[in-house]
Amino acid sequence: MIKIYEIPSSSVVNIKNILEVQETPSGELAVEIEKEEGKGNFEKAKVWKVNEFKKQGYILRDAKTLDIEKKVFYLYIDAPEDFFKRNEKILTDNGAKVLDKTEMESIKKKIDDAESSASSGVGFIFG
Repeated sequence: MIKIYEIPSSSVVNIKNILEVQETPSGELAVEIEKEEGKGNFEKAKVWKVNEFKKQGYILRDAKTLDIEKKVFYLYIDAPEDFFKRNEKILTDNGAKVLDKTEMESIKKKIDDAESSASSGVGFIFG
């Protein structure tokens, strides 16, 4: 499932902070480790709070780079539906707006074209 969000320039710093937050330990977990003798020992393992945006991947583009005369950014995410159920609220609470289907298709094409152009440019350099 693909969703594209429009982010006002005034909100982009907050959104970038969400997208780029560092993964941190959120506690410890006792893990039983089986030894050769058959008796288990418990050791502590850190439990990490994972940044799902980094893990999933996303594309963030300034409208100007897509030849759009608006002072906004576009956030493109291709992820399973449950990802959006868990994470969409934090984006919308910080100023991101989900695009309707018609506008989303237009922006998606521009982002896909820009990505394709960038990929072929890299191929040209190394080809």
